[in-house]
Amino acid sequence: MAAGGLAAAAAVLILARSAAAARTAAAPGEDPALAIYRRQLGELDALADRGVMGSEELQAAKAEAARRLLSAADIRRRSERPGGRRARTAVLAAAVATAAAALVLYLKLGSPGLKDEPYQARLAAWRSADPSALGAPQMAALLRSIVQQKPHDARVLDYLGRAELAAGDDVAAADAFRKASRLEPRRADLQAMLGEALSMDAGGVPPPEAQRAFQQALELDPTNAAARYYIGRADIAAGQVQQGLTIWRNLAAALPQGDNHRAALLAEIDVINRHADEAPQQTPAETQGAPPAQIPPAQLSFIRAMVAKQAADLAARPNDPDGWARLVRSYGVLGDRVAQAQALEKAQTLFAGRPDALAAIQAAATPAKR
Repeated sequence: MAAGGLAAAAAVLILARSAAAARTAAAPGEDPALAIYRRQLGELDALADRGVMGSEELQAAKAEAARRLLSAADIRRRSERPGGRRARTAVLAAAVATAAAALVLYLKLGSPGLKDEPYQARLAAWRSADPSALGAPQMAALLRSIVQQKPHDARVLDYLGRAELAAGDDVAAADAFRKASRLEPRRADLQAMLGEALSMDAGGVPPPEAQRAFQQALELDPTNAAARYYIGRADIAAGQVQQGLTIWRNLAAALPQGDNHRAALLAEIDVINRHADEAPQQTPAETQGAPPAQIPPAQLSFIRAMVAKQAADLAARPNDPDGWARLVRSYGVLGDRVAQAQALEKAQTLFAGRPDALAAIQAAATPAKR
């Protein structure tokens, strides 16, 4: 439909310009500039009669005006050449053919019989529906509309952040938690949720802003489980494996016996322990950029687990160019050229129509190719 409209608009402009050229070519008369120069010559005499110009100035001005008049008279006007009937017919035919092709494509690929679903109407339906029957994206959309009415309500922003997190929009979730924590800076749970959203957006390893949020959460509530878990994860990812495992063991001991989170945490601890050895640990500066053979086994196991999680997340939500760039870069860190090439091939298929996104993903593979 857009292609048909653009073709029609282009045809109208072309034909209108052609018609204007035809009218100009058919109109008799001289160049309008000649009349202007003649009028200037007459005005010079009137200025001299009023004493505005002296005799020398009058002669010089007349000489200049006469020179311009003669120069303009010598130049023949070049009128535009209008297209003939055949050219105009070709333009009309191209416009009609484009519009017809667009209509055929729409009828074949589109859904002309589908009932309209305006966003506001859907929002009203979600507002009146049972909240338990709504999915995470619908709940997030509903809460966004409520936040517009109550932008300074930390409770609503907290709910919005959790809904965005459940819907898979980590960036929007972090933004909601950031606003909520500014409104209520003494709530440890908001700081922890902000750190968790930032960590999930970074592939599971807490970036500096997330670590600051977790540290602030622990200052407000030293028992906050999420903050303790992610601080331990950050230590393990940075190469401080035993320090991170100590945090995790203490956290597991504090959780109830039947807690599912405790069982999952113990499983993670077991995975790290099975690959750990007694080799001296490297500092983050020593580990950064090191080939897999030089990375401590416990840390390497953690990195592989994070990369596998990235790949699983992208399999569920593939429309994430930043995620694909992180995955390609991660495979490069691990030295897994085969997996990196496969990820690049999938990304090229997914983002074939988005050259900017594809360029960023391909750039992420550059360090691994050196």
